[in-house]
Amino acid sequence: MRYFAMFAVAAILLAGCQNGEATVDNVNASVVNTNKSAEEPFLYIEQLESISSNQRLVQVKSNNDIDKLSLELALKNSLNTSDPHTEFSYTLEWESPRFVQIRLRMLEESPFSCLFNLDEAQTADGRTYKNQDQPYRNKVVVQYSANQGSITLKNFQSGTNKVLPAWDTSWIKNINDSGKNGPSFLFYGKEEHHLYDALRDKVMNIPSVPAKEGLYGNDYGYHEMYSDRFYPEYTYMVLGNKRLYKIDLTDFSREQLYSFDKPVYGMSSSPDGSKIAVLFAHDDYVGTGADLLVLDKKGNKLFSKENAASMSHSDGFLFVYPLTWQDNSVLILPADSEESNPLGRISLDIRSSKSSIVQDERLTDQVMKDVFAHEGQQDYYAISKIRWSPDGKLAAYTSNTGAIWVYNRIDRTFEFVAAGTLLGWMPDGTLAWADTASPAYTF
Repeated sequence: MRYFAMFAVAAILLAGCQNGEATVDNVNASVVNTNKSAEEPFLYIEQLESISSNQRLVQVKSNNDIDKLSLELALKNSLNTSDPHTEFSYTLEWESPRFVQIRLRMLEESPFSCLFNLDEAQTADGRTYKNQDQPYRNKVVVQYSANQGSITLKNFQSGTNKVLPAWDTSWIKNINDSGKNGPSFLFYGKEEHHLYDALRDKVMNIPSVPAKEGLYGNDYGYHEMYSDRFYPEYTYMVLGNKRLYKIDLTDFSREQLYSFDKPVYGMSSSPDGSKIAVLFAHDDYVGTGADLLVLDKKGNKLFSKENAASMSHSDGFLFVYPLTWQDNSVLILPADSEESNPLGRISLDIRSSKSSIVQDERLTDQVMKDVFAHEGQQDYYAISKIRWSPDGKLAAYTSNTGAIWVYNRIDRTFEFVAAGTLLGWMPDGTLAWADTASPAYTF
């Protein structure tokens, strides 16, 4: 760069000799402009969580001097909070023209989160930090990491919020309980799992099964994988991504039904409990392809299909593949979400072996266009995460930033809900999400 600048100076001086108008100021201005174009304005944003429990600190550094007023306005104008009624404040502590600390203060007992976007901040010389190719670059999502996990239930018709104590976990699974009107949530734990029925405010504590030798490790941290359905007296579970068991829910005794030669990716049981579908690795290097095996409740083979599902990930990493039963004969299998398959789901009828891309008539071109515009890019991840309210008017989804949004398809507006783990809708139109000390995942 130094040689390039020297060359530019020499060229201008030469031109000045020819025109008789070159000045030192002209030369300096040219060098400054050359340097400006060489370094795009960039914000380095980092959250520090080793602050007191009711504070969060966001550090913002720049490779250029920051226009202070523009950053303060960008923060103020884009700030969304999970609960406007919660006591909340923030201060900006400028350490230098290129370094500011944003200190957020909130009530200690509140599962509070917020979001802001610094795209509209500018450098001191008037250039914007916004980047069209990286729409999430300057978005900041702050999640309150409470010592006590919680579930929040928000009814969008009445506007009421209810916060229930829950458990810290890295995995929460939606469970369809047979004969009930709404979902329950399984909070995985190292020593004990907790099945929480939010409608009836009841908890079933399930003891963890000790890990055994010869089982497969994974990249989600738990060696047990329960079915997405619990029945009055039993359910199914895969231990160590290898062995399938039927679990008695009265005394938690186990009956082994099947042992897999390759790691299990995911499992689901049918609404009537008579079938168990299992996806497992197609190849020895744990790649993207997954084979399907359907068993009866005794462990006998009913149906199989090679490469029935595929999801992009690096070889050798074992993550959960979501699948479920639409009814007692049709499976919903996972796929990568893309333009040809926005929802990232495929239906498979095990009676005819016919498969098709899952469609949703509520997911109109206008809905997708609105979500893409809101997210700043053609984001099929957000589309695949959409969960519709019972009346079909509202769509809740989790964006790539971890923020939960609710889209109203009648007036085409977006409302920030929280930065947490989206659980889904209750039968009365109440949305449920969880706040935990560390990010939790649902499959």
